[in-house]
Amino acid sequence: MKAENMQSRLKKMSAALLLATTMASAQAAYIESGDASNFLASAQLATDSLIQGNIGQGDEGDVFKVVFGSAGTLTIEATSGQIDTQIALFDAGFNALIGDDDSGSSVDSLLSYAIGAGTYYIGIGDYMMYAIDAGNQVWFMNGLPPAGFGAVSRIENQTTILTGNYALSLSMQPLNNAVPEPATLGLLGLGLLGMGMLRRKAA
Repeated sequence: MKAENMQSRLKKMSAALLLATTMASAQAAYIESGDASNFLASAQLATDSLIQGNIGQGDEGDVFKVVFGSAGTLTIEATSGQIDTQIALFDAGFNALIGDDDSGSSVDSLLSYAIGAGTYYIGIGDYMMYAIDAGNQVWFMNGLPPAGFGAVSRIENQTTILTGNYALSLSMQPLNNAVPEPATLGLLGLGLLGMGMLRRKAA
């Protein structure tokens, strides 16, 4: 009877562990609401680490506002099977930080940048994309902006615009890798509990 109870408990723990693993790997998505503005001042606030949107005909580009509670290395990957993505990252003062056109041989975009906690803006559009500052200087959104480039008012496509869907995937590598995420701590706790019950059964 005790062995059956122990087996039943272990099955329940296995189910709980599987559920916790599934929840940890699930990723919600922020879906672009209408047509996101290409002006930083009126950017949509994205609330998830996956942003899905669309570049339509005549769409100069989309800008999303994101907020991070801690510092780390932010990686942004833009993927689309329909448009040639081009992305850029801006700080809370609308200053251009970094951009990317093509990642390697792919037409998708990928960039990484060390940031502090706070508000940032991500601009995305179909090649060729430019950021335009208050003095009407333009920066092709690839690599680092030129010295003296001012606060950006908007991003803009200055050639023919292809249309299609895109996805922006955001990930943060914390500065202190020794601190586990809450989901990792939960899985570790379940594992230790299971080991303890197995030891009691063996005794």
